[in-house]
Amino acid sequence: MNFAKKYGSILIRVGKIIAFVSAIFATTKLTLMFGTLANASTVAFAFLIIVLLSAFFGDFLVAISTSIVATLCFDYYFLPPYGTFYIASFSDWISLAAFLLASVIISHLTSSAVESKANENVLTKSLVQLKEFGKWLLSMPPDKHTLTGIAQKALENFCLEYCSIHVYGEGKWQHFSGSASSNINDEIERRLTLFQDHSRELMELADENILGVRYMQISRGSSTLALLAVKGDSLPEEILGSIAYMIGVQLSLIIKSPLS
Repeated sequence: MNFAKKYGSILIRVGKIIAFVSAIFATTKLTLMFGTLANASTVAFAFLIIVLLSAFFGDFLVAISTSIVATLCFDYYFLPPYGTFYIASFSDWISLAAFLLASVIISHLTSSAVESKANENVLTKSLVQLKEFGKWLLSMPPDKHTLTGIAQKALENFCLEYCSIHVYGEGKWQHFSGSASSNINDEIERRLTLFQDHSRELMELADENILGVRYMQISRGSSTLALLAVKGDSLPEEILGSIAYMIGVQLSLIIKSPLS
C-alpha cells in the first residue's frame, strides 16, 4: 500500500511535468504561427507565466523541469541564429541567462510558498484535532481508560493509518492497538510480534523501521511509561510529541491500574 502510494505520487508528478512541458511547446508553436504579433520578450513573459503555474500546481522539481525546457525552446526558436542552440550575440547570452535565472527564482519562491501554506494548513488542522483529543482524554475518569481505547481514539481523531501503544512487562513488549482492519495494519501487527522479546531499551524497538511506522516515547517527568507507534504521513512530529505527552499525563494517573 505504501509502495502504491509512492508510485502514484511519482506518476502524478510525471503527469504534471508532461502537461506543463506540453504547454511550453504549444506556446512556442502558436508564437511561431503568429510571429508578427510576438517577439522574444513576449515569449519569455509567456514562458515565465507557465513556469509560475508549474511551481504553484506542482512542486520544485516540476517547475525546474518546465524551466529547462522553456529555456531550451527560448534559445532554439527565439534567439538568433534561429533553429540552433548556438548564440552569436553576447547580449543574447545575457538575455538567456536572465531568463533561466528568473525561471529558477520563480520556481523556488513559488514552490516554497505553496509548501509553507500546505504545512500551515496541516498544522492548523492538527492543532484542532489535538484539542479534541485532549478534551476526550480529560472527559473520562482515569480508571475508565484503556490503552486499546486510547490508541483507537488517536487513530480515529488524527486520521491515522495505524496507532498502537507499547508497554514493557514480563520480559517482553506488549502492544495495544486501535482498529487493524486493513492489510497494511495486519502486516504491521504481524511484524511487531517479531520484536516482542526486545530488551527494555526503548530505542531498540524504535529503530526498527516497520513499514513507515514512527515511534515516540510516552513519558511523565523523567519516567518512561510506554511507547507510541503511529503511521500517518500528514501528522507533524511536534503534534506526535504532544499526543505522546498527553497520553503520558493520563497514564501517570492510572499507572497502578491494570491496562488492556
